[in-house]
Amino acid sequence: RAVLAVGSPAPGLLKVAVDRFSRINPEYRRRIARHEAGHFLVGYVMGVPVGSYDLGIDSSHVNFLEAKLERKIFQGEKLSQEEVLPLAVISMSGVAAEAVEFDEVMGQTADLYDLQRILNRVNPKLSDAQQQQTTRWAVWYAASILKTHRGAWDALTEKMQEGAPVIECLKAIENAPKVEVN
Repeated sequence: RAVLAVGSPAPGLLKVAVDRFSRINPEYRRRIARHEAGHFLVGYVMGVPVGSYDLGIDSSHVNFLEAKLERKIFQGEKLSQEEVLPLAVISMSGVAAEAVEFDEVMGQTADLYDLQRILNRVNPKLSDAQQQQTTRWAVWYAASILKTHRGAWDALTEKMQEGAPVIECLKAIENAPKVEVN
């Protein structure tokens, strides 16, 4: 049975139903945790400090503490290609996490939106083909980081699902066993 929510007189009720379904669906919660842990870990590996994270259904995200780049992004300043590449990798790391872990990627919309916002700020402007190439490279590179640091990614996901503070998540990454990549 399907429910059509377009034009619903009570959209809040639909959100409550989706949230309740998600709470009882551990696989969906795990998908969100793996996705956000991908952002967290890749940012950490690339040297961008993590400020906070949230695994809420409608609010899942990781906040990074890179003030210099944040000012450029949010104030509309231009970015060099060198500045864009690590940001692209971090942006696409949630997509890469889902691709590595699951058969299909479901949480790509916000990641692609963030990446496009970043790519729009590159000076000199990238062609469509260059943007596509950057996107593919970023997903590949993020996936390679996640595979290389699989033990840390697993430990981090567990801590994030527990709602641990950022410092505990960082300890989990640092103390994780090293896993060989096949």
